[in-house]
Amino acid sequence: MKTEKIYEANPNKQKNAINSVGFIALTIASPVMGLVLLVPAIPEIVSRFSISENVGQSLITLYLIALGLGQLFYGVASDRFGRHPILLLGSIMFALGSGLILVSNSIEFLLVCRVIQGLGAAACLSMGRAMINDNFARQEAAKHMSTAQTIQSTVPIISVLFGGILVEFFGWKSGMAVSAIAGLIIFFITILKIAETNKNRLPQINFLEIKKAYGEILKNPTFLSFAIACGMQSGMFYVLAGILPYHYEALGQSALAFGVWFSIMPIGFFIGNFINRRYLVMRGIEVVAFSGSLITLFSMLILLFSTITLNLSPITIALPCGLFGFGNGILISNATIGAISSAGKYAGTGSGFTGAWQMIAGASFGVIIVAIGGAESMFITVCSVIGISLLSIFCLTYAFIYRDKSEHN
Repeated sequence: MKTEKIYEANPNKQKNAINSVGFIALTIASPVMGLVLLVPAIPEIVSRFSISENVGQSLITLYLIALGLGQLFYGVASDRFGRHPILLLGSIMFALGSGLILVSNSIEFLLVCRVIQGLGAAACLSMGRAMINDNFARQEAAKHMSTAQTIQSTVPIISVLFGGILVEFFGWKSGMAVSAIAGLIIFFITILKIAETNKNRLPQINFLEIKKAYGEILKNPTFLSFAIACGMQSGMFYVLAGILPYHYEALGQSALAFGVWFSIMPIGFFIGNFINRRYLVMRGIEVVAFSGSLITLFSMLILLFSTITLNLSPITIALPCGLFGFGNGILISNATIGAISSAGKYAGTGSGFTGAWQMIAGASFGVIIVAIGGAESMFITVCSVIGISLLSIFCLTYAFIYRDKSEHN
């Protein structure tokens, strides 16, 4: 087993790795923190800089694009140089980008800072996932990924509530000070406490090696099925995070009230991860991930019904989103490990690609949905998210069928 190979030289290493799951959760949570702490402030930023909603959406879009593209580079680089140096680089960039936002006085500079922040967060996210995959065998990795995401899911709950409070009383920049501190904490803990987990580093890295790594994972149908579905489900979350502030504002809700209502979705994510870790992960990654995708679809159908019947209110938006978070929490950890573990020795590359697709999907879907009127129409938003959900279910159906065929051959 993979676990035995990693820990046979040092029996204390497994204990250290398990104890570091909380730290890995922080590294995985940092990108969500960088996103969610700013979300309650978007309407105020739009007003303060006298910009359009499309430009306001760019604060989310550029961050997610940087978060996505950065992971493509960091995943390959970490397969060659190890997870530790990449995590150090990313955490200091995340802190720097967050800190520079505190002195920004134009929308152009703010957008540049968001790109720096996103590039740093990309390393934190992809390295956290890869480190779990390095330390544990497939099913055990799914369990620990769920543990990390259970811990991690408390961050957006706290961030969106805290972010709303900060915006209400201290202004829109204040949340980025918290992000800067988090980046510095990750940096110093990595230096002082975290050992290298990649024991099978590639001997060299060049264009041909990169081409080979991506060639291997992109022709792997199991990897693609999990990765595409995972990206679409994450994209749905980021779409809702970027667009819902406008809908809550249209209902007369303040930034603080938005933080309270929106927190129900990450609370659902927390509960989903907890139940997945305790009761579901042993039932098989494919089955559990597919079940989660059906729950997210059902949640959006409920929200569509409220929209069609003109029964929209903060609670009729928040409760279906809470159910969405629950399904998302069941799905994401299983689909992520399903993708990364199927990448074999190119786990870092697989982690980078999976994370990149998640962010690029969220950015692309968000831009498209805002462009066709999603910021003004809940009907457009919900129908678009339902379409994305159906595509992710199709991908996971294929992954389940492919697994069954492999077992019978």
